[in-house]
Amino acid sequence: MHHIAPAPTPFLGRAQELAEIGALLSNPFCRLLTLVGPGGIGKTRLAMEAATRYRASFPDGVLWVPLAQLSQADELLPAIAEAMPFRFPQDQRSPREQFLAYLRERHAQRVLLVLDNLEHLLEGIDLLADILAATTSLKILATSREALNLQEEWIRPISGLTYPDREEGKALDDYSAVQLFVDRARRIQSDFDLAEDERGVVDICRLVEGMPLALELAVSWLLTLRPSDIAQELQRNLDLLATRSRNLPERHRSMRSVFGHSWQRLREKEREVFQRVSIFRGGFSREAAQVVAGASLPTLAWLIDQSLVRRTASGRYEVHELLRQYGAEHLEAAGQAETVRQTYIDYSLGQLGRLERDLKAHRQIATLDAIAADFENIRHAWHLAVQQGRVEALSGAVESLHLFADMRGRYHEIVALLRAAIQRFSSSPPPEHLSALNRMQARLVHLILLGSLHIEEDLHAQIDACLATARAHKGQAEIGFCLLVSGRLAVWESNGKRPHHPTRAATLFQESAAVFERLHDPFYQAEALLWLALEVPQVSEERQRLLTQSLELRRAIGDRNGIAWIMLCLTDVMFAQLDYLACERYAREGLALMREIGSVKGILHALFELAEVVLLKGALEEARALAEEMRDLAEETNHLDSKLLSASLLTFLLCVRDEAYSEGAALAQKQTLEQEPF
Repeated sequence: MHHIAPAPTPFLGRAQELAEIGALLSNPFCRLLTLVGPGGIGKTRLAMEAATRYRASFPDGVLWVPLAQLSQADELLPAIAEAMPFRFPQDQRSPREQFLAYLRERHAQRVLLVLDNLEHLLEGIDLLADILAATTSLKILATSREALNLQEEWIRPISGLTYPDREEGKALDDYSAVQLFVDRARRIQSDFDLAEDERGVVDICRLVEGMPLALELAVSWLLTLRPSDIAQELQRNLDLLATRSRNLPERHRSMRSVFGHSWQRLREKEREVFQRVSIFRGGFSREAAQVVAGASLPTLAWLIDQSLVRRTASGRYEVHELLRQYGAEHLEAAGQAETVRQTYIDYSLGQLGRLERDLKAHRQIATLDAIAADFENIRHAWHLAVQQGRVEALSGAVESLHLFADMRGRYHEIVALLRAAIQRFSSSPPPEHLSALNRMQARLVHLILLGSLHIEEDLHAQIDACLATARAHKGQAEIGFCLLVSGRLAVWESNGKRPHHPTRAATLFQESAAVFERLHDPFYQAEALLWLALEVPQVSEERQRLLTQSLELRRAIGDRNGIAWIMLCLTDVMFAQLDYLACERYAREGLALMREIGSVKGILHALFELAEVVLLKGALEEARALAEEMRDLAEETNHLDSKLLSASLLTFLLCVRDEAYSEGAALAQKQTLEQEPF
């Protein structure tokens, strides 16, 4: 399990640093090693190289966790959990308790966890101490612009690459800063000759004190300036390269002169665009750059040429985090930050709101992918909107956010966003905000149910209040939605402490379906019909009729996620009717659709349904392959129910192979009971 991508360029120098890091990682008393240094000094690349070189010492995995795009300390836990990979199970413990319990079960595993760019998440840094306490062999290699200040921490300061000093007489090729400059120069000028301007290259290396990012930026200027010209430009603004001022952010102490040179080369329009794109997180599209930053295609091309913006293989654009912060400073200084924030919120959340129709129709899968690609911007815009009281902007985006969470299983993240908004505005909200807050609250309850996240006893009160507010405001769509959620809550209670109320649930689903039929909303009408179907006997014409009606509605609008779930429900119906050919057909179609959608929950469900059917056909090898895939995916995503089902199925298959049918059934049941955590 090694998650470090191959580096696009060769690693040069740092032999001493690598040797020291290797020695520290092999020291049993050093379990948290932090590479500390200013931005652009090469901490990330060094950590990547060290993790790659010494991965043999960590047979259970080297896990890379990039953190630069996170904005809140409470996002650190989900980021680390995803890299493990760990999926939060459906129980009532807090996410932190669940994750630490997971680590304790694997306490002896020799894993290296590499956490890149920790400096802005220090409020949640005590999590690392808990992780180390829960394990015995896991080690953490971190990069940060400042020390973490934990008792467990060992610190290795990182400075620039080696560069020539005037008193030294060593060959220039012996210095890693010169090696880096020449290597990068020959990538853009294949005939670059160091001998033609040695003094200029040496001056650049000295002026930037061997900083790798500064050297890379300097190389990008070779298309228009000689090395000596670049050095002269840098000499005009070197005051901060060696500053020790404590009231200056560390990330700017060595890079401002480099960025300042690049900034001076930009024309007014290019400066404006560059500082405006600093609002984005996790990259941005050409359309977003045009709307939010006023960026034309030629301007983007110029910024790319200046190494201020880069284009990714997917066609999106990115700005290095240090450059983004530099641009953000200029945005604030220009007095444009507030205007850009409002435009950013309007675009990001407005665009998300406009995608609601596509999420429910034929462009569903492409839309899900688009939201996933832009999720960091959506999250950042949401936080800004919460801070600035933009309730209507949040309300307009909440349904798309809710659908994305459901279809892609992103329950924890979206629930956190909704809770943050509701907590911000729930205290004495003005009347004009009540409907918007009600939309968020109802979808919060729904996602808690869907993800089985910390099921709270007051969910009934919450959804009842939402329904009452919707009725008071005569919002028919919200009434229908609240009725649907109330019905699902009644269904959920069959597995909870309270008795199941099938009649009440069916009545709620009937009322919801009727509301959406009157509103000509086939998406939610089909959803209500699906749940109504599940409340009637499995072997009945009524269930099949309701499922067929729901399927027809979903096919008419192109709701592939809904079609997939209907396929799996029809699989159960056909199974009960002993129509195994139809059962297999529905199961295969459902599985194919779930894979296309990317729904982990749906894939697991479909794998089990299909494995059952092919087992009855006698196709034992295919059944085993399906069960093993289900087991592996359940382990990867920590889906408890599927872990138990796949274990039982594999045990039964093992005994069937040995013609020990009764023993297989008994063992499967025993294994399921033994793994049941409650």
